[in-house]
Amino acid sequence: MTADLWILLSLALLTELLTLPPLVARGSVPGGIKWIFYNRDTELASVAPWGGRAVRAHSNLVDNLAMYAVVIGIAHFTDATNDVTQVAGIVLLIARVLHALVYIAGIPYLRTAVFAVAQVCMLVYVWQTIAHFLAH
Repeated sequence: MTADLWILLSLALLTELLTLPPLVARGSVPGGIKWIFYNRDTELASVAPWGGRAVRAHSNLVDNLAMYAVVIGIAHFTDATNDVTQVAGIVLLIARVLHALVYIAGIPYLRTAVFAVAQVCMLVYVWQTIAHFLAH
């Protein structure tokens, strides 16, 4: 498997792992364990602020994962990947891990900065893919 596909697989795994912090937050409030395992027909008591941020961090990655899959997939399946895309992919993965940690910790400006780094990495993938097509 190529580095690009490993990065994409790692992003999918990170998305799955980010389902756990909200469960911990919800499970720590009175009635939370029951709420997790039942139909969730009623609202749960107030969850700690970090729990809400964990939900939003997960949602943000879910929202972006489709774009990552499309862009990285197109680059991979058209043989447009190269050393530049591999570095961009590694930086993207690191930025997304940091984004989740910083988001859950509640550090707003740093959260935005690492999200921007991840978005720039996607633009690098797009640019490298376009450049590959123009060169051929």
